[in-house]
Amino acid sequence: MHKSRLSAIVIDVHAGHIEQAAGFWSQLLGEPSQVDGDGQRATILAADKGVTLVIEAVADEARIHFDIETNDLAAEIHRIEALGGRKITVVDHSVIMEAPTGHRFRLTGPSSHQLPSGGKVWGED
Repeated sequence: MHKSRLSAIVIDVHAGHIEQAAGFWSQLLGEPSQVDGDGQRATILAADKGVTLVIEAVADEARIHFDIETNDLAAEIHRIEALGGRKITVVDHSVIMEAPTGHRFRLTGPSSHQLPSGGKVWGED
């Protein structure tokens, strides 16, 4: 048995645009943003603290993707592959997956206080 839940919406922007993007989304959502020490990532917590908006510096094109957190990466990968998704690559302890429609998303280990008490339970004992 394992759990998973939508944990973040990630906005990828070119390096050097983090502060500008964080300022825009912070003002749009009416929530404060925090830029990390190296200026490569900013976070904005949603008012209900359920989903985080993350702004990340990337070398690729600007886009938006979802992060799904789980307490069992292997089980969640297997479940997603059974649904028709596929594993693309592993990056920094995260797994990039692709939906049958070609949309990519990232699986991560538990990253919030929400997963232990929330999230969808999959599988049986």
